[in-house]
Amino acid sequence: MEFRLTYAGSLKAHRDDKRLPERSLHVHEIRKEFHKQLKVLRQKHPALALGLGGQVFVDDNYRPLPIDEIFKHDGFEWLPIVNMKNGLICKLDILLLRSGAPGDALSDIDNRLKTVFDALRKARGPSELGASTSKGQQTPEDDENPFYVLLEDDRLITHVSVTTDLLLQPVPNSPPDEAVRLVIDVTIRPYHVHIENLAYA
Repeated sequence: MEFRLTYAGSLKAHRDDKRLPERSLHVHEIRKEFHKQLKVLRQKHPALALGLGGQVFVDDNYRPLPIDEIFKHDGFEWLPIVNMKNGLICKLDILLLRSGAPGDALSDIDNRLKTVFDALRKARGPSELGASTSKGQQTPEDDENPFYVLLEDDRLITHVSVTTDLLLQPVPNSPPDEAVRLVIDVTIRPYHVHIENLAYA
């Protein structure tokens, strides 16, 4: 199973310093952008839109697939495509467009990619939802129940490749040194094959 996720905006580095609580809000904003795309994917992709016995989406309400697991914590109902129990793993091929000539790499690229990986998975607790910031812990909006994410845990990423190139189109409302456009090619496949995950093969 293959599809693409995109993002255009600021991409801040993920560092273990005193600014990390604010970074959690940044990660969650990107996570919300991926949620919108994954919701459409769930409605449109044959492997996700049809469950055993009929439509998974009925009147815009989600009915879980047999291999789905919903994680309820911190006020959210997280619904990853790839989780520890369903036997699926994923590969990411990332195109990262940023300012600067070839060879003038985006500074701290590994920590910026860590931000992307965190945004592709469910939050692990209140601290990853801004609980210790002045804005307080984030809560789901009306269209975020369930909240769609790609991964339960980023350990389920088994391959990553990254290509960087020159950003030719400005990204509105983003500082030039943080502005990026991302195209993430996602490949999901079974690692432990069974009847319920054959559609992903």
